[in-house]
Amino acid sequence: MRAAIILSGLGLLAGVVWLGVAPEDDTDHLLISEIVAAPLDGGGAAAFLTIENRGAPDRLIGVESRVAEATLYSPEDKIGPPVPVGASALAPDSAHIRLQGPLETFRDGALIPLTLTFANAGQITTKAKVTDPKGQGRAEEVGLFGIGEICIVGEGEPAPTIELSVTSQGDGWRLLIETEEFTFSEDFVGLYHVPGMGHGHLYVGGMKMGRLYAAEAYIGALPKGQHEIRVTLNTNDHRAYVVDDIPVTAKATIEVE
Repeated sequence: MRAAIILSGLGLLAGVVWLGVAPEDDTDHLLISEIVAAPLDGGGAAAFLTIENRGAPDRLIGVESRVAEATLYSPEDKIGPPVPVGASALAPDSAHIRLQGPLETFRDGALIPLTLTFANAGQITTKAKVTDPKGQGRAEEVGLFGIGEICIVGEGEPAPTIELSVTSQGDGWRLLIETEEFTFSEDFVGLYHVPGMGHGHLYVGGMKMGRLYAAEAYIGALPKGQHEIRVTLNTNDHRAYVVDDIPVTAKATIEVE
């Protein structure tokens, strides 16, 4: 089966960039888009992307580039992050692509070739054009600022708790999230912090599945093997809640045979 990739972002050593699209294959089941990136501590860049899988579950097992040293950062799944049926993403707070190379490699307007290797879909190659969103007033749209920050719950404020249960449903999995002193809300997302309010972030094997604005979610079919499902509670401005120096996080492990 042929597959294709659409890329739309990458990172520059000196700042965040947004990449345009230059696909080289036609697609009928994999669509990759919305790539953004940020500089890494000590140099280099990190690339992030969204994957829409309209076929069978898969895994992303490698990445390479002809003009830079490219590695797949996947601390939660050494084989490579799962690509479930539906939408998932490489993100700043999950598995992502890291690039090293001379600064001129990522100059404004440069085309960066990337080849992603999937366990089932095989290699998918594309080219991406580097542009700078800051100069276009798109920094907030890119949304890379404040990533990784935490919100330590203060004295007298609601102290959220979380529990997670996972059950099989059809070819996928149903998640139920139980919380106390926390309200899921989309009303103020990206705006100001309201203690005890916010949303969740959902991860599977290091792959980010998106934000949760309700106490339940569904994950599509996954490749065979063991997968860790993780949910964090986050503020309206995307910081992770921390109570008594402990992140408000719940985990569950499932086995797909």
